[in-house]
Amino acid sequence: MRVFSIQHNRQGLSEVERIAADIDGVVDRLRNVPEITGAVVLSTCNRVEVVLDTTGEAAPGHLRAALNEHFDTPPAWDLYLGEAALGHVFRVAAGLDSMVVGEREIAGQLRRALMDAQDLGHTSLPLNIAVEEALKTSRRIARETSLEGAGRSVVSAGLDLIDLPDWSSARVLIVGTGSYAGAVVAALRSRGVTHLTVHSASGRGADFAESHGLGHIQSLTDGLGSADLVVTCRGRGTYAITPADVTAPIPFLDLSLKRDVDPAVALLQGVQVVDLAAIQQAVGSGIAEDTRRAQSMVNEGIAEALTKLRARVVDPAVVGLREAVMGLVDDEVTRLPNRPLTHDDAALALRRLATRLLHIPSTRAKLAAERGRTDEYLNAMAELYGIGETPGIDADALEDDSCPVTSLAVTDLDSTLDREAM
Repeated sequence: MRVFSIQHNRQGLSEVERIAADIDGVVDRLRNVPEITGAVVLSTCNRVEVVLDTTGEAAPGHLRAALNEHFDTPPAWDLYLGEAALGHVFRVAAGLDSMVVGEREIAGQLRRALMDAQDLGHTSLPLNIAVEEALKTSRRIARETSLEGAGRSVVSAGLDLIDLPDWSSARVLIVGTGSYAGAVVAALRSRGVTHLTVHSASGRGADFAESHGLGHIQSLTDGLGSADLVVTCRGRGTYAITPADVTAPIPFLDLSLKRDVDPAVALLQGVQVVDLAAIQQAVGSGIAEDTRRAQSMVNEGIAEALTKLRARVVDPAVVGLREAVMGLVDDEVTRLPNRPLTHDDAALALRRLATRLLHIPSTRAKLAAERGRTDEYLNAMAELYGIGETPGIDADALEDDSCPVTSLAVTDLDSTLDREAM
């Protein structure tokens, strides 16, 4: 597994926004790369994650080049490989790498990303197992820790810190149409806000306002003068609002990693400024122990997922073995006489089948002895047939376990054979 990642705390929100805007259609092109057998793309306000299932021959540089073909300026992807990639997916699903630790919104977004990939035929069995196990662990964390309560979205957590007497009558100005803007609109409307306007110096304000049913304000000064709350989500690296722009004691919610509101604004009398640092501090207090427990659950989930993934590696071999054995059985069946079978007929057929089944293992035993590989052969016999002792293997448990391909246990064979004979 490989994960190419762009994250809010690594490359910045503006880079996340740039990559997210052009990520559609990338998977279709990646699927044409022979080494890629599956792909899931997670694109949110905080991150873009391209999760790939690849063959062993896939060189990271080749995959990066194929991924970057779509972008005018190549992204500075973080790359996770193998178990590190699996661990990254688990931490993302659990919300442990989110701006607000434990946020639950990311799990739903990852689930939808997997479903979209499945609908388009872009995923693979290993990817299904990895993502589904990550989501399973995320649900366990939600049940067994208090992080679900703390795990609000960044937007809702920030709004919780704003002191407004009546949300339904509040006039809110949104500055910028960046990654968080759509989430801001949804969160404000869920609180009953109906007076919403947007301003954008980039020129995208009018289109955003039309698509979201908002008012559009050309002048930032006019918007600030009539607002009861200002929410900024530009993240351009320069201050959009300075002390000179503020003419009334209103609250500001700055959701940009690169601050939009000059820190000096918070020094003005009666002005409240809530930024990402304040949100993280407010939500993060008192959850250190739950975060530690969540990480422990993530580690357990990763171990279980690795076990399932490793078990699937042998599926083709198990299928091949079963087909070969059943082919020998079918061959022996065709050799049975066309008359009512006697006990001797059945015994002869079974002995002949056993002889054929044992021919290759017996021949290989002789060759192994001649080449000084007796120990390897005996270990293989113990693994395959339970002959001898294999450290760490419970023979009784194997009797009760089921085949990964047919899902049948040894105890199912009698009833299966009875059904086939009818």
